Amino acid sequence: VSDHDRWQPAAKPLAPSRAAATSSSHHERTWPVESLFFMRNDLLTCCVVPTKRYLLPHIGRTIQDIAVMTATELIHLSYDGNFQLETDAKVILCKVIQSNQDEPLPSDDVNDTTTLRVELQLDRTSMHPQGGGQPTDLGVIKSNIENDSAYTANIDKVTIDRASGIATHSGSVALSSSSDNNVATNELFPPNSSVKVTVDSANRQLLSECHTAGHVVDAAMARCDKLLPPTKGYHFLDGPYVEYKGSIDIKDREEFLSRLKEAYQQLINEDIHTQIQTLPVDEAEELCNRLAQNFNMKDFTSPSEENHPSVRVVTVAGWNCPCGGTHVKSTGVLKERGWGVKGLRCKKGVVRVRYGPSEEE
Repeated sequence: VSDHDRWQPAAKPLAPSRAAATSSSHHERTWPVESLFFMRNDLLTCCVVPTKRYLLPHIGRTIQDIAVMTATELIHLSYDGNFQLETDAKVILCKVIQSNQDEPLPSDDVNDTTTLRVELQLDRTSMHPQGGGQPTDLGVIKSNIENDSAYTANIDKVTIDRASGIATHSGSVALSSSSDNNVATNELFPPNSSVKVTVDSANRQLLSECHTAGHVVDAAMARCDKLLPPTKGYHFLDGPYVEYKGSIDIKDREEFLSRLKEAYQQLINEDIHTQIQTLPVDEAEELCNRLAQNFNMKDFTSPSEENHPSVRVVTVAGWNCPCGGTHVKSTGVLKERGWGVKGLRCKKGVVRVRYGPSEEE
């Protein structure tokens, strides 16, 4: 229980009971769970604790409100979903984590605004959670989509629990009118209510370009016959780079950097289309490691797929790589901002290739 310090065990502890929870999103598989009971404000409440690590506890308001949370469906993982900026979803859980309503307002403040910090968990999302070297998507989640008085959460960070596959959307909700200020927090985004998730398109485009541009570095390295095992990709806008295990002789670095820059621009000019596919581990292994043993596929599988593990493989500029990020449709998209290789550094067995847009950006 994330808020365990506010919960007290029942006065007469109840022995855990065995139950079965079925999740349609996991191919109707049935998992054993244990039920724990708590007392809060004289209300008996049940918490379902699954025995599988990828199903998390979910607190209900009454003993009937028993639910098991399953992995969030990440729309961007498919090829079409990678370019989908909106999706309808259902609320699984909403938690208010901070409010400014208790802070004194200036005497001339006529807006009387209350800002709530919330965390939302949904059954599906079109937002990319931060991870894999790529920053979080930004966007909005709008409640009561058929209601004129819909509430909107401005999402500034999305994270994901890798063990459970559950994504958490963190953001703020502004309540400006007196009627809004009187609304109960559990009425903002009640469980099972419909919401619309909308990704900030400009931010997504820039982050997708940055990530694809990093993969083009891999393809350019291969074109220059430098197949070094990749160890890290930093696809943030404040100085992106890709690192490899190995070294380049100091006398060859200047010439190699020149060839790498040229190869990089060739790949952009060739306007090679991006491919995205989800494959069984053995097929992903064969595809991604056909030239060299660059990737350990176990690092790219999800615990929630332990029976039928798969790997999402993104092919950029002909280079196959296990990846969970978002990308642009082709390398030619990178031409407008002038993406290119910026520099090279070799230190302690690590080769770092810096890349980025043109200086005008």
